[in-house]
Amino acid sequence: MEEQTTAPEVQSETTTEQPQEASFIDTLPEDIRADASLQNFKDAGQLAKSYVHAQRMVGADKMPVPNKNFTEDDWKQTFSKLGVPETPDDYNVNYTLQEGADPQPVKNFVSHAHKLGMLPQQVQGILDYYGNLESQGNEEIQKQAELNKLNSEQELRKEFGLAYDKKVNQANNVFGKFFVNDLKDVKLQDGSDILNHPGFIKALSKLSENFSEDNLGTGQTESGGLTPQEAEREVTKIMADTKHPYWLKDHPGHSAAVKEMADLHNMIHPDL
Repeated sequence: MEEQTTAPEVQSETTTEQPQEASFIDTLPEDIRADASLQNFKDAGQLAKSYVHAQRMVGADKMPVPNKNFTEDDWKQTFSKLGVPETPDDYNVNYTLQEGADPQPVKNFVSHAHKLGMLPQQVQGILDYYGNLESQGNEEIQKQAELNKLNSEQELRKEFGLAYDKKVNQANNVFGKFFVNDLKDVKLQDGSDILNHPGFIKALSKLSENFSEDNLGTGQTESGGLTPQEAEREVTKIMADTKHPYWLKDHPGHSAAVKEMADLHNMIHPDL
């Protein structure tokens, strides 16, 4: 008897699609789903944490945005929250005054800055800025004063020649005798001292010709050469006097007169 085999029954495969889990965004009301602020939240936990954090910030110290209706008191409260100190003295700013300078202008500025609601770092920044400008300005004034002093000396040496030291001493003696001592500290517009001004020195030196050594009370014997103009006048006088020892070779004073003439010419042309 022939054995009959039966092929195993082939079961057909049936694919059952699993329902997709709805995203967190899809669970939200339709009118807010597309809001950009929600797109980074993956679940309700993240949203809850963000909400708690926001609630804590609501309780933090807040400052209203200034507007045209702000009163003076509103501004004071705002400035205070920004960091403006209670009084001008509380700024605790640092600044350096020049020797002898009055500190009141700086104090007035700090007081006005407080009224305007300026922050401490702003007030300090302005003081630093103008402090640097003042320092640079003083350095420039000092340099200019030194240059003026050098130019003044060169001008006087050119005019006084070998008599420079004598003439300057005469000018200083007249100043010390007839002018108050405080005037020596007077500054001219260019920053130089008045005693370095060539015109003033020349005038004082000219005045000294009207006074004797005793009147000036110097206690010192004037020494030094003549100015080129004085030496030239002396040469002219000798040249016009034919009886001067300079012209008389047999005169005992001839050699001294020749030397005197040479010295006078040296005073006329001190640079030669």
